[in-house]
Amino acid sequence: MVDPDSSAFDDLLLTHLRTLVAQPSISGDDAALDVTANVVATMMRQCGLQANIHPTEGAPIVIGHRPGISKRHILFYDHYDVPPPGAWRDWHHEPTVLAERDGRVYGRGVAADKGNLVARLAAVASLLDEDGELPCSVTFLVEGDALAGSPYLPNLVADQAHQLQADLVLSCGGMLDANNLPYLYAGVRGRLLVMLRTLGGTVTLPADMATSVVNPAWRLLWALNRIKSDGEEVLIDGFYDGVTAPSREANKLTRTLHLDEEGRLAAWGIKQFMFGMSGATLARAEVFTPTCNVSALHANTGVGPNPTIPTAAEALLDFSLVPEQRPAEIAHLLREHLLAYELVDVLVETLKGAYPPATNALDSFALTLLAEQITSTYGTSPQVVPLAPFALPLHLFTAGMNVPAVPLGLLQPDSAVRGPNESVPLPNLRAMTTLVRDLLHTFALFDKPA
Repeated sequence: MVDPDSSAFDDLLLTHLRTLVAQPSISGDDAALDVTANVVATMMRQCGLQANIHPTEGAPIVIGHRPGISKRHILFYDHYDVPPPGAWRDWHHEPTVLAERDGRVYGRGVAADKGNLVARLAAVASLLDEDGELPCSVTFLVEGDALAGSPYLPNLVADQAHQLQADLVLSCGGMLDANNLPYLYAGVRGRLLVMLRTLGGTVTLPADMATSVVNPAWRLLWALNRIKSDGEEVLIDGFYDGVTAPSREANKLTRTLHLDEEGRLAAWGIKQFMFGMSGATLARAEVFTPTCNVSALHANTGVGPNPTIPTAAEALLDFSLVPEQRPAEIAHLLREHLLAYELVDVLVETLKGAYPPATNALDSFALTLLAEQITSTYGTSPQVVPLAPFALPLHLFTAGMNVPAVPLGLLQPDSAVRGPNESVPLPNLRAMTTLVRDLLHTFALFDKPA
């Protein structure tokens, strides 16, 4: 038997995590993602699951399955793609070599989402080692295009719906509070990525010509200025029309949320949150407010140090959507908004990977079950968050299959999932594995409401 508190279990956990972190599965790197999909499938088989690799137009999607004793079925949704590591000189350890120091493990993906995936697989492996069978059926759905918006996941889910139909979906992506306790999210945001482009001449011109030649960079900046105000209000006509007022219960939960404000400020190197928000005001903004963010700006200024008029400029916008907002509608409103200001030369391209928000009722059996299980495993009741501050494609399950889908993860303010020295405390990995083990036992006996 492999005890989750034993050194043998740590060896199992770290061996699998070391293997997975060694794969530089950077989002968009097709060759590396193909190799990693095979590594994930092999790891699933080593943990006692049947595994199949499903090719897509992008990265392969891996599905692993193991039937259990009871009729209950849990689906784990995870991903193996990771952001680029950046400059290796900024890392204390090589990003693709797992390192352990001061009770933490370091490497690209250990916090999002390779560590979470390995913890779940280790839970399954330890149960099989102990009992020879699982208390309930489990399926793993692991993709390699999550950071690109999961554009190929809908077709795969539709094609494999018979195998993926579960009673409960546990997704990656969740965060831990200041006491290392998982937040329990009733829903996740939707996502829309849009590229704005403006074009100038076919050749780069000297800046002296700015008196008579339109600068596409200025056109782009004027367009952006029409999209969001300095008060952080999205100015697109109709953007907020579909947003509904939160329920009394959602308001009550949000007012009592305790966010790790000090931990965030220290880890992120900022002095204060926007407008000096804190407490309930900060929580309400994160839970209920949709917004638009500029993720990248670029102007094609040619070569050399001399001032020029760019030939083109572009901006990547990402919209964080709340319930009742739909990506296609928001994209349409954006186009109409820019036309209304006669910005006809601003090209609007909706990028792949848009999806709507996903929600579960606050009184759903899934949230009740998970709250009770977290309390039992950790000894403390979790905080329930009506809507997560991040986006995931969980509508494929909540709307497409009528199955509750809830994220549980390992993220903390200092996880550095998009910076150097990504890390997670080893005790948190152990605790997540124990939670999954306990949940599989509990759910096997759970009498799900009709």
